Amino acid sequence: MANEKNLKPFEKGDSRINRKGRPSTKHITDWLKHPDRQEDLDKMMNKTMKLAIGGNMRAVEFITDRLEGKAKTYMDWTIENNPDKDKPIKVFDIEGLNFDNEDEDES
Repeated sequence: MANEKNLKPFEKGDSRINRKGRPSTKHITDWLKHPDRQEDLDKMMNKTMKLAIGGNMRAVEFITDRLEGKAKTYMDWTIENNPDKDKPIKVFDIEGLNFDNEDEDES
C-alpha cells in the first residue's frame, strides 16, 4: 500500500500527467502483423498448438481466449445478505457431528 505521506496531488502543468492517454498502437500486435514476421508468427502458433495438444492447459486457454474471446466473469453478491453466510460449508458427513443444530447444543 502506498505511503500516504508521499502522495502528492497533480497540479496544473505537472509533467506526470499523461495528456495523450494510453497509446493507440499495440507494439507486439503491430510487430507480428508486419509481412516480414509471418514466418515467426507461424512458428509461434505451431509451438502453441503443440503445447496445447500435449496437454498444456495454459496454451489451451491462450488459444481459446484468442479464438472465442475471454469468457465473462459473473459474481454472485447475494451472499452478503444471506443469514447462513457464517455457517461452515458441509462437504461430507461425519457420524456423531451435527453442525446444523449447533445453537441447541450450546444452551
